[in-house]
Amino acid sequence: MFFKTNSKINIKSVNVAFQSTFIFWGVTLLINGLFEMAQDKPLISNSFVIFYTGLAIFFLTKQIANHFNKKNNNGH
Repeated sequence: MFFKTNSKINIKSVNVAFQSTFIFWGVTLLINGLFEMAQDKPLISNSFVIFYTGLAIFFLTKQIANHFNKKNNNGH
């Protein structure tokens, strides 16, 4: 069930979403670490906020990339 291949998945959109999510997490954790070193407290103290924001960015980016990929494929 979990490892079935799905032909409806747009690999380009998923790759864009992966990259944007990991860039977001990397930059957020870097800024959070710098804040913690400079002010002895993190900017975002709850890790779940960072995690769920990253998941939201993943799904939104995937939908937006799907929209643009479909638009570009229909135009050509």
